[in-house]
This record gives sequence, structure tokens and C-alpha cells, in this order.
Amino acid sequence: MTSNVVSTLIDQLADELGRSVVINDPVMQMLYASQHYGDEDPVRVKALLNHGAEPRARGHVLAQGVSTWTRAGLIPANDAIGMHARVCVPVRFEGALLGLLMVMDADGSITTTELGRVNEVASEVAFALHDDGKRTGSGEEDEQIVLDLVGADRSARRTAVETLRTSGRAERFTTVTALDIALAGTVTATRPHIEIALRNALSTRTRSNRADAMFAVTGESAVMLIGSQPPNPDPVERRASEVLERAHELASGLFRCVAGIGSTGDGLYHAARSLSQARLARRAAVLGLRDAVASWESLGAYGPLLSIPPEQLTEAALPDELQQLRAVDADGQLAATLRAYLDAAGNGPAAAKELHIHRTSLYYRLGRIRDLTGIDVADGRTRLAVHAGFAMLDIIGAELKV
Repeated sequence: MTSNVVSTLIDQLADELGRSVVINDPVMQMLYASQHYGDEDPVRVKALLNHGAEPRARGHVLAQGVSTWTRAGLIPANDAIGMHARVCVPVRFEGALLGLLMVMDADGSITTTELGRVNEVASEVAFALHDDGKRTGSGEEDEQIVLDLVGADRSARRTAVETLRTSGRAERFTTVTALDIALAGTVTATRPHIEIALRNALSTRTRSNRADAMFAVTGESAVMLIGSQPPNPDPVERRASEVLERAHELASGLFRCVAGIGSTGDGLYHAARSLSQARLARRAAVLGLRDAVASWESLGAYGPLLSIPPEQLTEAALPDELQQLRAVDADGQLAATLRAYLDAAGNGPAAAKELHIHRTSLYYRLGRIRDLTGIDVADGRTRLAVHAGFAMLDIIGAELKV
């Protein structure tokens, strides 16, 4: 709860202006609201009933770049969500954003004198919020613990584990699964907007998400460690999907995220390994090789191949057998035939069905491949090399599209 000082300041300002006033925290959670002055809109009414603005309203406000503002600005109306225009003043103390002071201004009638008064009150509120200790360090400490658990410094990792054991929280992480969340595609949002959206999305818990979790946001990406699952838990994939859905609601169309899921393993020391896997799965999602939520377990051959730096994963690195085939296969028909045959694990009828050709045609083409390139599909090592080469081509092609 905000202090009596903040409450008094906001009530007095609202009374002076004859306008509704609200104080939100940086992620648009309501801290205090004055009484109505007949200027309320559906967004404000819902916020009062739900103790905070709905995600679309938050996204609209954040999309204006308010987290980077240093002085008052106008939040334009958004008829689609029932939101009238309002003046927004960032509440800062020594440069740090503590909150957002909002004044209803649906008709654009606020005067320069009134705006000056709003700025004065914002300065007073900043001191009050700072004195109230609104910026506690517990969240920052948890984020550092997460970064230490997944970092390369073994000493820091051991210290992080011991800290959680001492506090009794390690018991909630007898198994650990890491999520890696990052941006994909075109981004037009500011970095603070992205950070705020990610923090809010990661910190929001639902009834289905009962497993303990910790997270850290680093710039335009985030890491989440999910602890031991309760009996009959919802899949981790659902947790990741909910995080992305929440982030996209707050993104207001200015950015999109994808998530990678690592393996689940015993104990906190598994976090680093799980995150390494999650990052490769997330890269597969960025490239479009998998859906927006991709798991390490679903990657198959893509997993180890994605660990190769993009600048080294080129057509020059393809197996010789595949390079020979591509040199004599101008229309790609033979390559498609061999790929289907390998994908079907050497099952001729299944491959022929996939290609919509007769089995006789399939075996004729395989014979042509052998005659032209010497590729023998009966040799296991050759099959492995060529099949891996096709997966490499998938990744190379995907890299060219992003």
C-alpha cells in the first residue's frame, strides 16, 4: 500500500483539477486511485475493480514509450479497448522510474498551469514512494541467483545453491527445467518496454502454475527456472505458452517472443545444462524450425547442429555425398526423394506414399542417385551423413530468411 502522504497528495491534486488521478507502478499495476470525477472510462473502471489495468491497456500505455519519458506526455485514446486519453507523468527518483502518474484528459482540455501542478505533485510523490521503500532488493537478489545458477562461474553457482538451501527454497527445486525467452522478428518497442513486459509476464502466476519458479530478465531476453512439479502438473510447455501470451498482450504489437525449453533434471546444478539446451531450442523457434514454444527434446538432429555457430554452418560444411548429389540434381527431385526415404527410416512404401509416387519410381530414383553419386543407401554411415546434411540445409535456409 502507498503511504498516507501519497494518498493525500493524489486526493488533493484530483480535487484541485476536478479530474480522476491514478498512480501506477512501472508495470502498470495500480498503487492508488482518486475518486471519480465523471471522467472515468471502461479501462479505469475495470482497473479499479481488478486492482490493475487489463493487459491490452497496459500494452497500449507501454507502447508509447512511457518507461523512457522524463517529463509529461499524452497517452492517446484507444477506442478498441474503451480507453480515453490521459496525461502521463513519470515519477522518478534520482533517474529511477518508481511509477506513473495518470490524469484523465479525454477532451484535451488540461491547461499549462494544471500540467505544471501535475509535475510538481509527481516530484513530491517520487520522494514519498522512495521513502516508503517501494524498491526492495529481494527481486533483484533472486534474479542474481538465477544468473549465478546458469552462469559459467562455478564458485558463484555453488554460492547460489547454498543460499537457496539456507533459505529452505532449494527443496522446491528437487528437479529443474530452464526456459529461455527472447525476441524474434521485427522489433519496434523500446528496451524498457520489452523488459517491463517480460518481467510482468514472468511474475504473473495462474492457478495452473503451482510449481515454484525464479526468473531473471537481461535486456531483451529472460531466463526462467521452474522447480519441482506437483502431482499431475500442467506441462512446462503450457507455462511457457502462458508467459508468451502475457508478454504479447503487453507488447501491443511492437515485438514478439519465442521460448525454448531445456530438459528436466535433478537439482539446481542441472539449471545451467538445461538452459544451454533451452537456448538451442529457442534458436530453432526463432528460425521457424519449430513452433514459438520449442523443447530440446523435440529438436532431434537439429539440437547438436544448432550448437554450431551460424558463420561456420555453411554449404561448404555439408557432407561430400550431399554436395555431389546437389551438383547433379538441378531440379532437386533426387534430393527430395532421398530425403523422404531417409525421413521414413528406409521404409520404401512410406516414402513413396509421402512423395505420391509408385514404389517402382522410388527405387528407380534411388538407383539413379547411386549411379550418379555413388551414394549407397544400404550403408548406415552414408545414410547418417546425408541425413545430417539435409538437417544442416534446413538450418542454413532458415538463417537466410530471418
